[in-house]
Amino acid sequence: MRSSRLVAAGVLTLALAACSTEPAGPTAPAPGRESTQPVKAIEAAAGAVPDGRVFDVEPANDGWEIKVASHGQEHKVRVSRDGGQILGKQQTAKPSDDLAKVEQASVDAVKALRTAQQRQPGELDEMEIDRATDGALVWEVALRDGKGVEHEVTVDAKTGEAR
Repeated sequence: MRSSRLVAAGVLTLALAACSTEPAGPTAPAPGRESTQPVKAIEAAAGAVPDGRVFDVEPANDGWEIKVASHGQEHKVRVSRDGGQILGKQQTAKPSDDLAKVEQASVDAVKALRTAQQRQPGELDEMEIDRATDGALVWEVALRDGKGVEHEVTVDAKTGEAR
């Protein structure tokens, strides 16, 4: 008799769960919302130092680590994942050679990211300014699609065109 009550309780539980309007797993962010977060983080990092120009964006445990050029100096700025908070910043002792590259760029990190996402939809994994094998100044943008596959899109840092 007791086992039949347990079976009945289990069936009832399953039936109620099937009728629930609650999502079965974690809810996904609203469409498009997650792609605005890196833009907000890039803008926040650039604004954290005078005349800041972002040249490198990488994921960190607590958000983003973003390298910013400002008046010939390099700053590492940590920004929350949603771009809403500066978690820390420091000036580096030895600036990267990428400072000169970002000074030559006509296209900033936000425009490069948006161009890359138009070419290949996906979430930002990381990006940096660099030289292509042909010597052209480019933004290398790594995007992860909905299946978790990483795609690299190269954006010309002078023209803003995806290559």
